[in-house]
Amino acid sequence: MSAQRFTPDIIARAELLISRIQGVCSAKISADETGEITEVHVVAMAAKSPKLVARDVETCLKAELGIHVDHRKIGVVLYDRKEPESPPARAGAEDAPADDIIELPVDEFPSRFVFQSVNLFISHDGVKAEVELVIDGTETFGSARSDNSPNSQRELVAEATVKAVSEFLDEKQKLCLVEVLEIPLGDEDAVVVRVDLIRDRERKSLAGCSIVSGDINQTVVFATLDAINRVMGKLRSKGSIEYKIE
Repeated sequence: MSAQRFTPDIIARAELLISRIQGVCSAKISADETGEITEVHVVAMAAKSPKLVARDVETCLKAELGIHVDHRKIGVVLYDRKEPESPPARAGAEDAPADDIIELPVDEFPSRFVFQSVNLFISHDGVKAEVELVIDGTETFGSARSDNSPNSQRELVAEATVKAVSEFLDEKQKLCLVEVLEIPLGDEDAVVVRVDLIRDRERKSLAGCSIVSGDINQTVVFATLDAINRVMGKLRSKGSIEYKIE
């Protein structure tokens, strides 16, 4: 992949986008004279691990602005507001700071679903959506079909995404699409998706959001995955994936 080069305006937008990620306090992006990103510096609260923060940064930049940043270029500093224990007094020593700064390396990310493709087929028989995802190098596929109603296309894409994820999960867990909305968000539009996770007789509601940019169907997939990927570390996968051809 050829190097991506960005204007100062795009880099400023990327910094603002990162700073809006939950738990992130501030962000600074360094670029060389050609506009290629060399480093991404992030300060975040210690409630999240540095791996999770860096994963969120990488995914957010890719999904919202089309910026691909190697995770090795993302440095995360964790900011802990806990009052540290007072060290023994030393003659001439300065007062200990009230906050701790913890810097940890980011090596690798937990498993999560990554977008591969989305296709929408419209015919006299109705509408069909197909979504392909990848997780840990394994492809998973989902499809959904409905009558020829334009209003149902976003729901079909989200449903196909949920089915692609469900192919990876064991039978004791179930994902149910609840609603897909396109709403104004500031000076832009956003897609918001709610998915419910049913497991062990309990229901947990998940919500995901993605700014509309480019293909609306991709945006729906990104918003759906934004909801599901938040709990990927807690989901149980099955041994193998079997596909049903529709």
